[in-house]
Amino acid sequence: MFNLFKFFLLLGATGFGGPLSLVQLMRENYVEKLKFIKNEEFDQIFTLIKAMPGPVAFQMAVFLGRRFEGLIGGCLAAFGILFPSFMMILAMGFFYDQLAQLVMIKNEQDGFIFAVSAIIVMSLKSMVLSSYKNILFWIIILITFYLSWFSFVPEPFLIFGFGIFVVLMQNSIFKNQKMLFSVSFLLVDWSKIFILFKTCLFAGTFVFGTGLAILPVLKTAFVDQLQWLPLQDFTDAVVFGQMTPGPVTITASFLGYRISGLAGALVATIGIFLMPFFHMMTWFPLAVKWLTAQKWIKPFLIGATAAVIGSILMTVVKMNISTYKNFMFWIIFSGTIALLIKRPKTSLIVIIFVSGLFNLIVSFATMHTI
Repeated sequence: MFNLFKFFLLLGATGFGGPLSLVQLMRENYVEKLKFIKNEEFDQIFTLIKAMPGPVAFQMAVFLGRRFEGLIGGCLAAFGILFPSFMMILAMGFFYDQLAQLVMIKNEQDGFIFAVSAIIVMSLKSMVLSSYKNILFWIIILITFYLSWFSFVPEPFLIFGFGIFVVLMQNSIFKNQKMLFSVSFLLVDWSKIFILFKTCLFAGTFVFGTGLAILPVLKTAFVDQLQWLPLQDFTDAVVFGQMTPGPVTITASFLGYRISGLAGALVATIGIFLMPFFHMMTWFPLAVKWLTAQKWIKPFLIGATAAVIGSILMTVVKMNISTYKNFMFWIIFSGTIALLIKRPKTSLIVIIFVSGLFNLIVSFATMHTI
């Protein structure tokens, strides 16, 4: 149990690059290194969690913690992956005015993202292997990419919809069978606390599409409707959330801090992660066990996995939409892929850190040369 807690605490402290990068680091540890879970089963769980509301990486961590060490393991995994980034985001809130002026932070973060994009693309290999000969699988990937790009259909509908579609296709056509830090609590503006908690709880409970999909909901509430924060504060909060290790949804903690200090940060954090934690600790593991025993789950996962891959590829493209003309993107992206092909066991954390440092050095050198 100590090793589990140590892993997730380290992951929460060093797992930069967003939710998909965190999931890949979990795969590297529990599938490839420790062999506690088979790669196919890991992909199945990830696909099902991806179709649920709430932050994917956090839910995956809680699920694995509960799976290997019971209820206490789930609690330790949740605490470990959240606590380091929560403390970092509080520090960023305290030193916000100074940090907002540092251009070098953005350059280092870009390096992280460039490397993470390549890592995410490489991680899809395991999800493709079992179905790459299936033409329908590739068609669904392309359709999902297109529909996700233009936001025509919510991601969970795509995942479940294409999963059911493939089940029906295989059973009706091919098999023809039947089926189915900073301020004291005394100085807090308590009038805002309930609304802050209610908004974050709603976002964490009902918003699908990973933690990144939660951010627009928070912007609408706190910037547009309530006008508790200026747009610049929210934009910077998103940047800081992506800079910290752990789930990107920790951005909510920064927003809560800016709105109502430490109490606001705590309330926002609890609101965002409460229901996802509840799902992973209670009914979801039982549902996974039941689903994996069903005959129709394999064809369902072909369609669902293809939809997940399409949406992930769309996320990677959009994540770098403004940097394709930056030669550093292509250097780091292609270099990371080449390294992982030649040395697949290279530490992902090392790759991400070195990429961020490399981009920072090159940007600094270029700026002073001009």
